[in-house]
Amino acid sequence: MTFLESDLESIIINTDNLNLCDRGLRISGKKKRQVKIGNYGIADVITFDRFENHAEVTIYELKRDHIDVSALLQCVRYAKGVSLYLRSREFSFSIKLVLIGKTVDLNSDFVYFADIFENIKLYLYSYDFNGTHFERIRNYNLTNPGF
Repeated sequence: MTFLESDLESIIINTDNLNLCDRGLRISGKKKRQVKIGNYGIADVITFDRFENHAEVTIYELKRDHIDVSALLQCVRYAKGVSLYLRSREFSFSIKLVLIGKTVDLNSDFVYFADIFENIKLYLYSYDFNGTHFERIRNYNLTNPGF
């Protein structure tokens, strides 16, 4: 059986947030699937946390296989659309980006984003007979920093 991006999407949408946290994916708020963001595109999953005077939006970009800079830029495009929409309605908000895939591009500078920008997180998923598990990835360094 081939594991598809839509399978990963279904798992995230249909699994309780606490159960996802137990499996390594920190997620909170109300989840929405396949959210159309005007002409900016369709986000795989978006979560909304609403507080008294503030909303926190997290945009999830899911990849069946490889996450790289193009996945990040796709997510940034969605964030721009969400930002314009919420500003037009005079919401106070913050936006986080989460990229999830089976592997990550280690051959470019892309991997450093998650360590520098707090609102960007990278996760790897694994899927086996024990279910789906997530591992947050960070702290990539050059093997020889040259200091």
